[in-house]
Formats: sequence, structure tokens, C-alpha cells
Amino acid sequence: MSTMTRALRAQYVEPFFARRQRLDVYEHLRVRSLGGNDRAACQVRRDQPGLGLTLPHARSETFLASIFVGGWSDGDLWCDERHLRRTSTPSGGLGIFDLRQSWVADLAEPFAALHVYMPMRALNELTDELRVPAIEQLVCPLQPPPRDEVLLHLVSALLPAISKPWEANALFADYFFAAIRMHLAQAYGGLKTPSEKATGGLAPWQERRTKELLLDSIQSNRSLADLADACGLSARHFTRAFKVTTGQPPHRWLLKRRVEFAKDLLETTDESIAIIGLACGFADQSHLTRVFRANVGTTPSDWRRKRRH
Repeated sequence: MSTMTRALRAQYVEPFFARRQRLDVYEHLRVRSLGGNDRAACQVRRDQPGLGLTLPHARSETFLASIFVGGWSDGDLWCDERHLRRTSTPSGGLGIFDLRQSWVADLAEPFAALHVYMPMRALNELTDELRVPAIEQLVCPLQPPPRDEVLLHLVSALLPAISKPWEANALFADYFFAAIRMHLAQAYGGLKTPSEKATGGLAPWQERRTKELLLDSIQSNRSLADLADACGLSARHFTRAFKVTTGQPPHRWLLKRRVEFAKDLLETTDESIAIIGLACGFADQSHLTRVFRANVGTTPSDWRRKRRH
């Protein structure tokens, strides 16, 4: 196994602070990138006290943003073997840890937390696009730990995808990771976005090309980067222009098209709901049923029965 592979496993596959078998919940979602700026989010929980000292982690040019769900009492931390004391953290309290440094914590009490891993390359990509100075640090005080309701809301929106990553839509995950990146950069990295003139939507050819890519193979899981590249735009500019043009972000637009396609197949074919779900880009029948109910107000089987009587 290569050094890079071991580092990625340490960051994203195994929680760096404990073995999986010592946690009651460990679920994660990873968005891969050929550019080396993979982003990940996870939820962790331990219901019993006494986890003890965390394991050393592989150093990497990544920031870990950790939000406690529920309160957390005082605790000991070590950063590059220097002892620190972290004061009580309220529910929704945030800590940001630079994984270029070595962090060890004494987790004596039960805990539940949401974690986001944000590589420096992803932040550099943002500042390069905006043509502003690079972000060298994300600054967040350990004491007192701040509450960050915005970040808590954004990461919580990813929880369904974290719990069932096989159902995760790439456009949905990209959209929320982009929002998380912008929030971290502005709130803790000192990012000042230059004033921008109001921009219009996609040009007709860009709108046509985007919809062709999304609908030609509705089962595909295209990323924002794929669509933006096809339009000659940055992912951030593309997302904004697409919403101006259609009134919806790309992942919501595609989800509604998948539901409409499912309705057409339910009405005009005798295929099973499981087969229709797969044909429309859903992970399985239960995934289709949940999304269909949320958008239509009833289940696919009830909708089919009513349409045929």
C-alpha cells in the first residue's frame, strides 16, 4: 500500500481518533476529486465513557472542522506534543484542527460529533477562482469554543447522504460541500469576496448542453465540475447561473426530472417499482419511494394504482 493510500485511509476510511469497533456510530461520505482535493464528512458517536487517548493521525494539508452534537465537558488536548486545555463545549460548538499538526485528545466522556475534512487544495481552488490571496489558516479559538449554527445546518443537510452514501447524488454533495467551503473560508479564513456585478443565467447553448448531459443518461451521477467544464465556467459560477436560469440548483432540477421520468414509467409500463427506480437513477426501490413521497405526496405504488383506476 502506498504512502498516499495509507494517508487517505487514515483521513477518510478509518476515523483517525479511534478504531471503528470502539465507536457506536461511524458513517462517512467522501467526494473524490482527481485534483487531490477530496472532501469528506462523517458523523461519529460513542455512548460509553472512557475512549481515552486518540490515535495519532497521518499529517496532511487538510483542515478538520468538528461540531459537537450535544455538550462536551472540559478535556485535554495535545498539539505537536504541547498540552492544551479545551473548555466545555456547548451543543453546536465548533473546533477546527489543522492536520498538518499532530493532534491527540483525551476523550473521557461519551460524545457525538459531525466532522468535515476540507483540504487546502480545495480552498486554494476557491481563492484562485476569486483572484484573492490564498488562505493559509482557518482560525477558530479553542476557548471558548464558538457555536456555528450555519455550519451545523450545512453539515446536517448532508446527514442523509452520510448515512446512505450509496444513495448520494454527486450534484447534491458538491453543492453542499461548496457552501461549506465558502462558509469556512469567509468565517475563519478571512476571505473577502470581491464585489460582483449581478450576473445573468446560462447562455441558451449552455442550458441546452447541461440538460442534455443530465438527461441523456438519467442514471448517471455527474458532478458539478463535469457540467461546469462543459459550459466553460467555474463550478461556483455555473451553479449560480443554472439557478438563475431554471429557478433551482442542479441537484434539485435533476431530482425532479427523475421523479417525472419515474411517473411516466409507472403509468405506461408494467415494470416493477424496483426496476423503475434503477432506470431513473435511484439506488433502489426504497430510495425511489422516499424521494417520490417527498415530491408527490404518495408512494409510487399508490400513485400507479390511482392513475390506472
